[in-house]
Amino acid sequence: MIVPVSAIIPTRNRAAILARFLDSLAGQAVLPAELVICDGSDDDLTQDLVRAQRSRFGDKVLWVYVKAARIGLAPQRNEAVAAASQPYVWFLDDDIILEPGCLENLFETIRQNPAVGGVTATLINEPYRTPGRWTRLLMKWFEHGRVRESYASACVGPGWAFLPDAAVEGPPLVRAEWLGGGCTLYRKEALASPPVPDHFEGGAIGEDLAASLHVAKTWDIFHVRAARCIHDSQGGSHKRSHRLLAEQGLRNRYFIMTKVMGKTSLRDQFDFALMLSFGMAGLLRNPSRWGAAIRVLAGYVVGAAHLLIKPAHG
Repeated sequence: MIVPVSAIIPTRNRAAILARFLDSLAGQAVLPAELVICDGSDDDLTQDLVRAQRSRFGDKVLWVYVKAARIGLAPQRNEAVAAASQPYVWFLDDDIILEPGCLENLFETIRQNPAVGGVTATLINEPYRTPGRWTRLLMKWFEHGRVRESYASACVGPGWAFLPDAAVEGPPLVRAEWLGGGCTLYRKEALASPPVPDHFEGGAIGEDLAASLHVAKTWDIFHVRAARCIHDSQGGSHKRSHRLLAEQGLRNRYFIMTKVMGKTSLRDQFDFALMLSFGMAGLLRNPSRWGAAIRVLAGYVVGAAHLLIKPAHG
């Protein structure tokens, strides 16, 4: 069965990993009408893979290969969406491994509910973990005394996002406050233009949060428990520097808090600093990670300086 979905897959120098995703896609009873691959590779291996795989899913599945004009998760995802022709777009990471029925469960949920703008799958190997005492106290502060029974799929305070509950048992649909970008299906009309902040660099920390928070302003969004996959997160050059990740994370999260969530008060600024400090405290608790903590702090200093120079972009 073919459904009116464009699979959006940004990738770079990971042809073998993309091939593994395509193997898992071949096991789906329901297939997207279109595969849009935006390739930022330095070699031709991904393009060769696309050529070799074009006939794999039959003539009803259209393959669209886009050579990335700009390298980076955010611009590549945006380029792929711009090239998509279907009314639904399926955000995917190239290191996702689909379980049978994943797309079918996502699509049926969003198709049957016209008020739903986005649905996300369960990442089996990245489960929600109940926050500890100090984290719960911080969440209570962020929410002015409110205490939740569960923070699964929640986005709290200045943008602290919790993963969905990966347990097999539970409500089939869980209302979410944000959606990850690894395996999430959207109505194309619900997305911003561009869908994710185009100035986010490298791994585009927070791009999924920014995209889904925009959708959640006017649409319902859900976690679909029965749609399941593995996110076999792979290394990349953008993940190797604690300093660079911290710098990009600070800038992107500040942009999300102020420009997407509209939180600009002094209390919001304080909460943002508190969120970053809490993360630093976690690193400092382990002496073996003090070196990483120093590099993270350096990244925060550079990121804060960038905000002072270019506050509009975060």
